[in-house]
Amino acid sequence: MNVEKTMEFILEQQALTEANFAKANIRFQQAEKRLDRLERLVAQNNHLVGRLARYGVSLRSDIRRHERAIARLEEVHSETDGKLNALIDIFDKSIRRNGK
Repeated sequence: MNVEKTMEFILEQQALTEANFAKANIRFQQAEKRLDRLERLVAQNNHLVGRLARYGVSLRSDIRRHERAIARLEEVHSETDGKLNALIDIFDKSIRRNGK
């Protein structure tokens, strides 16, 4: 066995390992930067999600309030319609009596 060739092989392997480790370290640092950006975006979006959720609750409350108002208007309209029909009947009867 040639000791010099073995040592040369070991040194080449060590150099390749160190180069690969350096590349992996660079990729890891880049991944950390991306993760930091993602964490900031998630934090910002959580704030927006909270605002959207509060807006949605407020909107649902407004919709319920409007639905109740519309239901009340429908009741009032129905009552007014009935009273108007009664008034028309009275007016028609009055005209018929006065016309005869």
